[in-house]
Amino acid sequence: MPEAIRKALEKEIRIPMTLRSEVEVRAGTLDEDDRSVEVCWTTGAAVKRYSYDEGYYMEELVVDKKAIRTDRFNAMSLLDTHERWSMDSRLGTVVPGTLRIEGGKGYARIRFSKKQRAEEILQDLRDGHPLPISVGYKIHRYEKTEGADGKLPTLRAVDWEPMEFSAVPIPADSGATSRSEPKGDDIQTVLVRQEAPNAAAAATDEERPMNKRDAAKTYKGEQLDALALGVGLSRNANETDEALSKRLLALFDQQDEQARKDEEDAKKRADAEDAARRAADDEEARTRAAGNGSQQQAAGLNEADAARIARAAVEADRKRQNEIKELARSAGIKDDDETVRRAIDDNMSVEDFRRAAFDIMIARQNQSPTFPHVETRGMQDAQETTRNMVANAILHRSGIVDNLEDGAREWRSMGTMDIVKELLRMRGESTRGNIHDVASRALHSTSDFPIILGDITRQTLLNAYGRYENTFQLFATQQLLSDFRETKVLDIGSAPDLKLKNEHGEFVAGTVRESEEGMKLQSYGRKIGFTREMLINDQLNAFMQIVANWGLKAAKLEGDVVWGAIIDNAKLKDGKGLFHADHKNLAAAGSTLDMDALKAARLAFRQQKDLDGESINVTPKYLFTGADLEIAAQTLITGITVPTQIGDVVPQAIRSLVPVYEHRLDKITLAAWFLFADAASTMGRGIHYLHLLGAETPRTNERIGFDVEGVEYTIAHDFGVGLTDYRFAYKNPGIAK
Repeated sequence: MPEAIRKALEKEIRIPMTLRSEVEVRAGTLDEDDRSVEVCWTTGAAVKRYSYDEGYYMEELVVDKKAIRTDRFNAMSLLDTHERWSMDSRLGTVVPGTLRIEGGKGYARIRFSKKQRAEEILQDLRDGHPLPISVGYKIHRYEKTEGADGKLPTLRAVDWEPMEFSAVPIPADSGATSRSEPKGDDIQTVLVRQEAPNAAAAATDEERPMNKRDAAKTYKGEQLDALALGVGLSRNANETDEALSKRLLALFDQQDEQARKDEEDAKKRADAEDAARRAADDEEARTRAAGNGSQQQAAGLNEADAARIARAAVEADRKRQNEIKELARSAGIKDDDETVRRAIDDNMSVEDFRRAAFDIMIARQNQSPTFPHVETRGMQDAQETTRNMVANAILHRSGIVDNLEDGAREWRSMGTMDIVKELLRMRGESTRGNIHDVASRALHSTSDFPIILGDITRQTLLNAYGRYENTFQLFATQQLLSDFRETKVLDIGSAPDLKLKNEHGEFVAGTVRESEEGMKLQSYGRKIGFTREMLINDQLNAFMQIVANWGLKAAKLEGDVVWGAIIDNAKLKDGKGLFHADHKNLAAAGSTLDMDALKAARLAFRQQKDLDGESINVTPKYLFTGADLEIAAQTLITGITVPTQIGDVVPQAIRSLVPVYEHRLDKITLAAWFLFADAASTMGRGIHYLHLLGAETPRTNERIGFDVEGVEYTIAHDFGVGLTDYRFAYKNPGIAK
């Protein structure tokens, strides 16, 4: 697509920090015990706004799951008056898992902390006072429609992200956004897709209002209040226009100074990149000169300088290649595509490749009748890619993942504080101040680090959980339950025999006798915090080790629960233990593990019958012992290598058994041993281990901490055990050890 047309269809505008006051505390939803209340946090209603680049327009939020980025809801804060820089301003959090979108509206529950300020607000709610709340959000992409008959244009936010909720004394007026020239860290740049190449241009100079300083000096009364609210200030009690004007001018001075420093930092980074490019050019010239036999003379360099320049050139080119590949993946282009290879080989700049990739995406979308905007969304916001790369780097250096992504390599050797500082800088946030302030900003819900930390926690937990080996899965059957209610299991025996049709062509009716056993899930869990002190002390690896240990504990818990039912001889619905003389699966007296005892146990297994008195024909497969009998079991089953007489031959029925050591059996005072059938051969009879459907592994939830200054995690697991039959197992109590 020609660049002129592309620029006409796509343009960037700058808008002030986006706030709305349409959050509604829903009456009758206050839960005092839980300290929570439900809010309607968006209706998407159109509001009037102003941008220095666009002029006046109507902003409309698209309220559906495809348009809203909801990652932050797992750790979103309720702040005091949009104060983002201190943990002291957090009044509560959004309750994880309560987000829902219904009928074009968004709902969630907020839970108040036990801080004094939060307690005061909660008491106001108890007393029936309304709670003004404002939502702060970030726009990633608009679609513009020109207004007809002199009406204002409409910018529909088709990709936007709620950042935080705030309790405010006066709700933010969406139409009272500051009409001053946008500058500073409260400004975001948004990409706008216009409806046609001849879309209207931005407002003319004549339409733009006076600059912010003139406005602060000129406005009075309500106009001055609106200007102040637009930049996050409100009039103090009995404050005069003159005093408020001075505060505004002081704030503007501070913003301008910060903008100047940011520009200086940006210039320094640009100068560094230019120096790297110049070094690469020098290296190329040096290489060419070396071919003519005049390497150092042509470049005017000694060996140390030449080596330094060469390293810088190699690093700059490596970075260029990695950024090109990341852009390609965001655009849905494979690394081995000809476009990517040519860009790397031809030394194409990152910006040139960005434009080329964008044109490829536009061409691809024009071939689709639905014009899927989701593809371009990834190109405009590399934030998610960065989070994935940082998480991959940390997990790789900890040995949790084997593959190190190209874009993650530069993060791998960085310390935790260096990582969070770079993440803050990439978002345009300040990294100045003491280390404690920087750590607090990094652990704030609007930062990237809590999201990355949550990803690391989940992957570390599941990796450790999967490494633990349990033996009960050899003979137990997995069952997935949809809820925590007791589940009944019906055993219909062998079912009625099939009969010939009678002379009237009808089937003979049969009856089924039922055996009913119940089982249910239980929930287990613990809480852990990653604190500000752990971040400052670079103890992320220690935190990950704790999480990994809990992953192992979750898997071990499953074994403890299942074997606990076996060792404790859990009862069935008939009131008798799993192993009982009436069940014909318990040796009358304990004995040593020898051939005669093993034959008797196998015979008892073979003689088991179902509810209808029919043989079930289940064969034992596993011989389980503790440490005292481990070697004896292996020796008995293997038998004599070269038998000298017929009596020495170990029968195939015995040799087919698999000896298994289970350390939990060492807790039994007698040297007991067990036979179990293979889970596949019992057709669902026997012992079941239970997981919650859709949550078969341990899970985590997180929130910005109440009890700790940092991020809190709950690590939970839903698991249970149930007995449906006794015919899958046999026990010999053994003799004293």
